[in-house]
Amino acid sequence: MVRILANGDIVQDDDPRVRTNAQHRENASRQEFFNVAPNAGRAPLQQQAARPGGRSPFSELNQQLVNMGFPLWNLGNQVVEPVMSILLLFLLMMVGVRGLLLVGLIYVVSHLSQR
Repeated sequence: MVRILANGDIVQDDDPRVRTNAQHRENASRQEFFNVAPNAGRAPLQQQAARPGGRSPFSELNQQLVNMGFPLWNLGNQVVEPVMSILLLFLLMMVGVRGLLLVGLIYVVSHLSQR
């Protein structure tokens, strides 16, 4: 039998690339809802490749924070970057839990209204 990889290559079942992809899928299925991202250093580089016009100051700051050891973490299927983590902590100190919940509610409503 043959398998089709994500990049479109058709390979045999015993190809090493198929085994590494299968192991990666198993590891990804074991991740929990709220956890630290296993590829913390690679995500900003993928974003850089997606934006050919250059990088924003927030992307640069995120990359520097990741290099310093701040983790990326997942909240559901969203990746929360270090700048957002710092912003959430700052908002928590300034407006408290109720204000943070209000901001979250506004975000969810605006996100759902765009669909």
